Amino acid sequence: MKLGENPCEKKGKSVITFVEKQRFGGGRTEQALVKVAWEGELFGVGLFEELAEMYPAHAEEFTACATMEWFNVHYCDPFGHDAGMSVTLEKAEKLGREGAAVARRHRSFEGVAKLAIEETGEADLLYKHLIKGARTLELKALGEDLLEHENAMRAWLQSELDGKSDGAEKVFAYLERHGISREDAVTPRKLREDVGGDKQQLALAFFTSEDAADHAAEALKKWEKGSEYMKVDAIGLLVKGKDGKIKEEKLGRRAGKRGTGVGVVLGLVAAIPTGGLSLVGGALGGVAGGGIIGEFFHKGLKMTDEDVKRIGRELAEGNAAVGVLTWDFETEAVAGKLKEMGGTPETLEVAKLTAEGQ
Repeated sequence: MKLGENPCEKKGKSVITFVEKQRFGGGRTEQALVKVAWEGELFGVGLFEELAEMYPAHAEEFTACATMEWFNVHYCDPFGHDAGMSVTLEKAEKLGREGAAVARRHRSFEGVAKLAIEETGEADLLYKHLIKGARTLELKALGEDLLEHENAMRAWLQSELDGKSDGAEKVFAYLERHGISREDAVTPRKLREDVGGDKQQLALAFFTSEDAADHAAEALKKWEKGSEYMKVDAIGLLVKGKDGKIKEEKLGRRAGKRGTGVGVVLGLVAAIPTGGLSLVGGALGGVAGGGIIGEFFHKGLKMTDEDVKRIGRELAEGNAAVGVLTWDFETEAVAGKLKEMGGTPETLEVAKLTAEGQ
């Protein structure tokens, strides 16, 4: 859902403000409908997170709504990417700020609830068109879920206005159906360890010196802290020690509850010049080494033989590398930042391995 400023509010008129009503009408391509939905969910994240701060008595319900919007952002991701579309980090942050600004412009719970109820009704039209024109069962399911989530929010807000709160039961039911517990649903995003995505990836960038890599890693950490929609503190360095061995240094605290640790992933990369021997009893912790190292190269990091040769050559020649574990929706922005800082980035998909000491 996306709300926007209502320029006619003072005149007593009611208009939809996210996009014009005709944009929810027919004649839009499937791709355009997905893009509107995708961006709308990002707007909704900012809106509901701000409302949770503004109305402590309803903080859990609004946080659950924000969690639902954030889940839907990732739900839309693969459909957008498959259609050749993307939402840049800059655009995502702009939409989130706009959502928060709308929340602040409405001075009462009643006011924002009424506006949200009205505009979720308009958003229903978008999702009905998406469902009707869906060419795959997966896209139809997306449209049906997005329609359901609008109804869930509307039901809760209306119950509050009626003085008979349902406790946002339909919101929590939607999240639970998608594997999100009540505890996780009411935990603000800034406190959750796992922002989550469909695929975990490694953005790996080579630099000509250890100092350059150190500088890039520190700059990336500062950039991440100033970015509302990035949580990429799973950062590490690969450097060649005086003994000629490639060593990994972990700079981040975590990789996320559902992901593989940065130490495990960089341990795999560090082992390439030695053919995997340095992994035995070492960097992989609880993951078995030895004869299955080749399998990890190909499945754990989705590397081709050419990737292995190229990366091994870079490390053997003494170039330092910065590795950043990201979720798929973050990778493009991170790779761009590493390139901006003088690195030569590439992206590798990371399988969800189980390891100790992540």
